Amino acid sequence: MPHYQQRDPHTLTTEPMAAVPAANAQTGFRIRWTRVTIVLIVALLLALGGIAFAAFQHLHHNIKTTQVQGLTNTSSTKGAMNVLIIGSDERDGSIDAGEAEGRRSDSILVAHINAAHDKVTGIQIPRDTMVLPPKGSTAYSTAPNVPVQINSLLADGDSQLIEAVSTLTGLGINHYVDVNFGGFISIVDALGGIDMNLPEALKDPDANLDLPAGQQTLNGTQALAMARERHAIGDGSDLARIGNQQTVMKAILDKAQSSSTLSNPIKLYSFLNQSSSSIMVDDGLKSSTQFLSFIRTFTQVPRDQISFEQLPVEPYPWDTNRVQLSDEGVARLAEIAKS
Repeated sequence: MPHYQQRDPHTLTTEPMAAVPAANAQTGFRIRWTRVTIVLIVALLLALGGIAFAAFQHLHHNIKTTQVQGLTNTSSTKGAMNVLIIGSDERDGSIDAGEAEGRRSDSILVAHINAAHDKVTGIQIPRDTMVLPPKGSTAYSTAPNVPVQINSLLADGDSQLIEAVSTLTGLGINHYVDVNFGGFISIVDALGGIDMNLPEALKDPDANLDLPAGQQTLNGTQALAMARERHAIGDGSDLARIGNQQTVMKAILDKAQSSSTLSNPIKLYSFLNQSSSSIMVDDGLKSSTQFLSFIRTFTQVPRDQISFEQLPVEPYPWDTNRVQLSDEGVARLAEIAKS
């Protein structure tokens, strides 16, 4: 699959690009289940069993559906499957998440289930990844050959992001799951907060973050601010923030396990009932039967066969605060597509 190097801000060639020193970029890396990203934890918690079908139907009705274009073979759960899971930062005033308006994808992950349905590989796409704008996007109508940040495309609709991810990865997307900020907050609050021991204080007015050093319990709003923080850690890039997100996710899973939420059907139902209303899926999953079949696909996979990795990227030549798909990333995606 070709990727692109922009030689001039307004011209683009399809010639293979030379390697760029990855001073600010990280190559792909595998992370354990207990270090899953913000978005994936919501989708996979739905796959845990112990809920009666009637209760499941109620939870399913909590979940919103949306019509999107660009999906592949949404009616079948046989064979390999790719699910685009995003955390959207739509700022409708329900929470204080900054002054930016509109809707962007704050976290982007493609969960690839292999053909045998016995392994899941999650590919996390940095939101600062530069891609060519899809034909239906606003950016395409004004400058079709000038790359844009992939997370900005959600402002033009879910279909634009789906097309961009599919083109970038070379993977056909079968289903789409969107969890908004409010959903993440509900998850943490439903657990009674998460326990965190910070080696140093974290303070960033831009992220509404003000946490002292030491042992403490974070509520949903505080946990979201910590997961989104980028200015007070590392070099301030999206790649630096990923480690912070993993720390928050580990704390969520630790709390869920220690409180028996995941093994107790009553607690699990209450937990999902509070969080599922902030989840949106494609309309290929609008019926309870289709959705249950989709969820069962995840339950068939052994927990030790679920792994996650960051998409290998390299600095974008025209702005080193942005990244683009690397040769290593192209090779890794091709390997995943064959499974």
